[in-house]
Amino acid sequence: MAIDLKQLFKEITSKDVRTISYIDQGISNSNYLINDAYVLRVPKDNKEKATNYTNEKNNYKVIEPLKISEKLLYLDDENGFKITKYIHNAHTYSVINEEVMNNVAKMLRKLHNSNIKVPYGYQMFKRLENYKEVIDPKYYISDVYEQSVIKNVQKIFPKEPLTFCHNDLVKGNLLFRFNTSFIIDWETSGMNNPLFDLASFISENNLTASQEEYFLKKYFGYKYNSLKKKRVDTFISFLDLLFYYWAMAYFLALKEEVFLDIAKEKLERIKVNFK
Repeated sequence: MAIDLKQLFKEITSKDVRTISYIDQGISNSNYLINDAYVLRVPKDNKEKATNYTNEKNNYKVIEPLKISEKLLYLDDENGFKITKYIHNAHTYSVINEEVMNNVAKMLRKLHNSNIKVPYGYQMFKRLENYKEVIDPKYYISDVYEQSVIKNVQKIFPKEPLTFCHNDLVKGNLLFRFNTSFIIDWETSGMNNPLFDLASFISENNLTASQEEYFLKKYFGYKYNSLKKKRVDTFISFLDLLFYYWAMAYFLALKEEVFLDIAKEKLERIKVNFK
């Protein structure tokens, strides 16, 4: 069903739309810059079982004191329509360099050490099962490999205390402005093992082996060692599985090639590990 964006924005804010343009950023949502001051998010009809917009609204509330994100102005608990303040002069990175990795490591340390507690978690194992439920079994990964990865992650999962995590550190969710950095879009955030965020940044942004080591050293400082790297790499293997199924579920629901491309990329990474 087509949505009248101008009418929707006016109903929410009582403001007229003077200018509106599509923001070519975000995959599972459509985003629009309105009046050069606001960003309106409209979720795609993907039947995502795991999204809880009430939790997302609370996420923005609990992270606000950290000043690492955009300001939330409105969020519809039922439909997910969201309005945030537009961050002027902010941009995604053009290349991964030491400055980018330093900024992300600094933000994640601040987030993970914030002592924020919420009564819900990311539930990554349940999410994987949810995605598998809506796709044809012919797209499933080898059960032997999948269970091996899951078992390895479950073994190390309780070895780190749960912290509040973002859980979706793709390029489009990382913004930089002068000497300030931001993480946006907190819809999947919740309590999780902090290694998930580290694995998310590394895998979703395709860091090289040397970049991964540099980033982890910046995050852990003197506590960095080979065991921590091994645990992060174990999480990376799980994220490849998780987001392969996520991408296939979205592709089959929306028929958009971008999701198939993501699924193919994750599958290639899985094949490298599954020997």
